[in-house]
Amino acid sequence: MWRTFVIFIEVLILVVVLRTSFVQYFLSDIQQTVSGWIESVVDIPEQQSLSALRERFFYNNMSLQPHQTDYVLDITESREKLESFRQFYCIKKDKNPFIYGQNLIRLCDQIEDTKF
Repeated sequence: MWRTFVIFIEVLILVVVLRTSFVQYFLSDIQQTVSGWIESVVDIPEQQSLSALRERFFYNNMSLQPHQTDYVLDITESREKLESFRQFYCIKKDKNPFIYGQNLIRLCDQIEDTKF
């Protein structure tokens, strides 16, 4: 009987402690940190393929202006930006003020060759 009472008191104390604002803040901070780590690990393959795409494009195009280089770096920053670029300028053939002509054709071809 005494053991049951002690276990009940321990559980009650644990519940009270876990419900305090400090513990809630501490646990949520740990959760956010671990979530950030997991997202970073998940993004590694995507970032590697984006980096490989950038390297291939820059290796074959030495005649780019500095603003064009910055633009390519910007659109290859994330998969969403690259997909948006692909939709507007590769598929719909919209006019791009930064990349045009052979450079645009090469970039679109390399985007199509990249597997995401």
